[in-house]
Amino acid sequence: IKSWRFPESRFSTEKITVRQLLSHTAGLPLGDIFNLYFPERDQEIPSLQECLSAEARPVQEPGSTFFYSNTGYNLLELLIEEVTGRDFAEYMQSDILGPLGMHNSTFVWSAELDPPVPFGYDLAGEAIPVYVYPEKGSGGLFATVEDIAVFVAAGMPGFSGVNAVLSDRSINALYTPVADRLGVYSLVFDSYGLGHYLEILPNDKLAVSHGGQGTGWMTHFHSVPETGEGIVILTNSQRSWPAIAQILTAWARWSGFSSVGMGRIVWGSNLLWVLVGLPWASWLWLAWGLAAGVLKKARRFLPLAAESQLRRLAQGGVSAALLAGLYWCSQQDYLLISSLFPLVSDWLQISVLIFSVVLLLTALCPAQASAS
Repeated sequence: IKSWRFPESRFSTEKITVRQLLSHTAGLPLGDIFNLYFPERDQEIPSLQECLSAEARPVQEPGSTFFYSNTGYNLLELLIEEVTGRDFAEYMQSDILGPLGMHNSTFVWSAELDPPVPFGYDLAGEAIPVYVYPEKGSGGLFATVEDIAVFVAAGMPGFSGVNAVLSDRSINALYTPVADRLGVYSLVFDSYGLGHYLEILPNDKLAVSHGGQGTGWMTHFHSVPETGEGIVILTNSQRSWPAIAQILTAWARWSGFSSVGMGRIVWGSNLLWVLVGLPWASWLWLAWGLAAGVLKKARRFLPLAAESQLRRLAQGGVSAALLAGLYWCSQQDYLLISSLFPLVSDWLQISVLIFSVVLLLTALCPAQASAS
């Protein structure tokens, strides 16, 4: 790449390869996913090079481990432009989308898009107008579910039709594992190839998949290239992971695959509902004892009383720690648990908040020693 250089870094950026970028093993960070640019507003959008200069700062040695990076794919966007001498969106339209027959797909926003792009809805349920990113390589495609289905079919040797843009050998290379230690992603996938999550199903078939998430949006596709089965799910809500997991679970059973890794999100949601019940049961028990003590005048607001000081200090400390944790959570732009389990995580926060307050009141209103 001649038009851009990596910022100064203690890591060996000169060793970064295309294969590492495609497999998220180049050591680059996730990148900024919160700055949105609304095309119908008068906003100055930074260039691709400006974004890369701000975000493409390695966080680990290239080739070391998997670290999901939108920035890496944005760097590939710049590489494509330099190699082809063409605009990325124009190249993708003429050499990829068009030949595949994806005629309702584009990397260029237009108010004339048909069907029109609906509003998205974020984790709080707030409506989000259509927006664009300065970069297109990691998430700038506007497409219909039918066109994404065409793309998924194009990744199935034997089912891709006459308009294939990759040879069967190249497609199979995409599905060859590169990284098998995926961090939290290992809970639902076995490995990562080139641009695809990979998993071996209970029937020993290979499943390939990928999803996308933006403010107000969630998407996912899953396919089994050997059998020709696939599914595409596009949603305009950022609270969709549980629904996507349930749909995938039903699809897997209907297709005879028994289960897919994403179905574990359903298990996780059920487990969290059990965990939600623990603080609810705890605060109800504490509140009952506190209310009974106050009504019987066996408890009073005496924060400096000598009774059970160590226990009350411990209660106050636990309460303060939980409240501080809840405050920290409320200040975060994004929490994985809120994304994966939006409804149950809301109730978990409510139950922890009530438990913390009741525990603090219990510490501040000690039981009085009975008079002899």
